[in-house]
Amino acid sequence: MPRTKNVDVVEAEIQQEIETLINEDRVVNFSDAVFAFAATLLVIKIDLPDLSATTNIEANLPLAILQLWPTYFANIVSFLVIGYYWMNHHALFGMLKKFNMTIVWLNLFFLICISFLPFPVDLFGDFSTVPVVVMFYAGSLAVAGLLMSIMWWYAAWPGKLVDENMSPRRRRYYLIRNLIAPIVFLTSIPIAFFDHGLARASWFFLIIGVIFVNRAYKYKHLSKIEQALA
Repeated sequence: MPRTKNVDVVEAEIQQEIETLINEDRVVNFSDAVFAFAATLLVIKIDLPDLSATTNIEANLPLAILQLWPTYFANIVSFLVIGYYWMNHHALFGMLKKFNMTIVWLNLFFLICISFLPFPVDLFGDFSTVPVVVMFYAGSLAVAGLLMSIMWWYAAWPGKLVDENMSPRRRRYYLIRNLIAPIVFLTSIPIAFFDHGLARASWFFLIIGVIFVNRAYKYKHLSKIEQALA
């Protein structure tokens, strides 16, 4: 028994030493840089209209620009979702009281998904009517959202990285808010198999879901509710 206790003490000391080696500012700054890179790359990948085969550029330019609407749509949706993930990521790391290697690795996998997003966006812009492409695009956004949800779940429960006095209500609220996007995008995948236009339209339920959850949990008055229930 004493030997087991000594092992536990050593493991605790090693874990504490690892936590002190992790620079929180560098983790957050690196994450912000990846978000900024992904958002910037979305705009860079918008192609100019191809007017090489026409002689009357002035007359054909407006139509050529309008024909790029799938690319604009994909970029707008993706930018809004990346911004939504960034806000949730900012809130998550703002509530962490300590870091460990597990949360750092989970964050790295999440950032890999964020940096990958410009590829499905570019693919969707060129083949927006192909069901497999719509499914791939929605799946890419969903995987990023699921990893964000896993990060919060780990930090709020098994990892114990947040304030121990944080109420279960607040922990559930942020978990559900993180799950809204992946649920919406995952739900749209089977819909895209039958109707790609309806699948794209279903993505607007993300906005409705955020509004509903905020109202259900009375987000603006969450702190007052927690104090009343304490």
